[in-house]
Amino acid sequence: MANVQTYFNKFHDTIRRSYADNRTLRDKRDLLLKDLRDSLRRYFQAYTRTPRCDMFNQGSYAMGTGIEPLPSEDYDIDVGLVFHISNVNYSPIQVKQWVYEALESGNRTVEYKRPCIRVQYHQAGAEAYHVDFAVYSGKDYNPDNQTYLAKGFIGSKPENQVWENSEPNRLIEVFQQKFHNQEKHRDQFRRVIRFLKRWKDVNFSFPGNDRPTGIAMTACAMNWFQVGTVYNPNDGKWYYDDLTALKNLTRSIINQFNLWSGRMSVQLPVPPSNDLFEKMSDRQMENFKNRLATLVNHLTQAEGTFDTASACRILQHIFGDDFPSP
Repeated sequence: MANVQTYFNKFHDTIRRSYADNRTLRDKRDLLLKDLRDSLRRYFQAYTRTPRCDMFNQGSYAMGTGIEPLPSEDYDIDVGLVFHISNVNYSPIQVKQWVYEALESGNRTVEYKRPCIRVQYHQAGAEAYHVDFAVYSGKDYNPDNQTYLAKGFIGSKPENQVWENSEPNRLIEVFQQKFHNQEKHRDQFRRVIRFLKRWKDVNFSFPGNDRPTGIAMTACAMNWFQVGTVYNPNDGKWYYDDLTALKNLTRSIINQFNLWSGRMSVQLPVPPSNDLFEKMSDRQMENFKNRLATLVNHLTQAEGTFDTASACRILQHIFGDDFPSP
């Protein structure tokens, strides 16, 4: 059996992207936050005080599972804005509009998304990177002591303009508790999530619901990941093996599909606890299952191949050319 762990490590180094590594995104985020604070002060200058707003990173950068985008796609970063206001006193669109107007300037494109305000930057006519600002009403200012996300956009139906119960910081805490006392286990956990994310980027079209979301793949790993190891009889030791861990996780995901409906679901582990695959149609869900089966087949083939170069070529079929080869 070929030992391809060295090449999985190199692959991870290639696709890995952390918030600390990306100075451009950090600088742009900081500039946007400064613009936001300055604009809010001007906007509320006639009032006694400006609503305070706290910022935190969320999403893959906060979890440490970010990956490099494909050449045809752009970088992104998710930022949470927690306003010290009650959702009883303001509508979600009213607060999102503060953020929209504060950021709409310069050579950037600002647009409403249902769950956020997106700031898109372009380079040479192409989308280069974007920052998504999710807008929250802080729990300390709501009667029920809950945090709420502003959802909707101007012109949408009233029933689609809502404050939705959401716990983004709790999600990060739950994620970080996974193997928090076992650093090497946690490292493999994060590597496997990154491999799944690159696999879905390479094998599913975008935009649209054909491609599973990054948070859906992350939640699958949070539920069913198990550490993968192999035994080396030469020295009598066990070693971490990412191929084994990824193959076992993929099989566990396939086992979640209902035989009658042909669907699977995985819930966000914190409010709003929604099904992260609910937007996929039955056809898309069937395609997802079939490609998971193909992933398992290729991993099994690579595992049973004695020639390392041949094993890596098999893995390139599912991960793309960034997967290295001898």
